[in-house]
Amino acid sequence: MTGAPEEWGRGDQRRLSTRDFPAEVLALVERKQGGRFCLDCRREGLQTPPDEPLEVDHLQPLARGGDNNWRNLAWRCRSHNLAKGARARPSPQAAKLPAWARRTRP
Repeated sequence: MTGAPEEWGRGDQRRLSTRDFPAEVLALVERKQGGRFCLDCRREGLQTPPDEPLEVDHLQPLARGGDNNWRNLAWRCRSHNLAKGARARPSPQAAKLPAWARRTRP
C-alpha cells in the first residue's frame, strides 16, 4: 500500500473483496466502529459468534456514489450484508435473524 491508510480508497469505486483491503485500512474501520462485530447484529442485541466471517460493507453503497475509503466502511456479517444489498439503509427484511443465528436456534 502506498500513501496513508487514511487516504486509501478515496474516490475508488471498484468492487473489492474484504481480503483486498489493506490490513491498515481494516484496522481503521475496526477502531472507528469500536471493535470487529456486525453493526446490525449488535443493534438487534445479538453477539456475532467469533467464527462467523465478517465482511466490509459500504455505508454509502458504491452504486450510489460511495467509495472504498475507511470512513465509508463498516463490519457486517454476511447475512446482513447480503440483505442490505445496494441500499443505503437496511430493508425490513434485513432485520430478520441472520443465517448464523437461525442455525444456532433450537
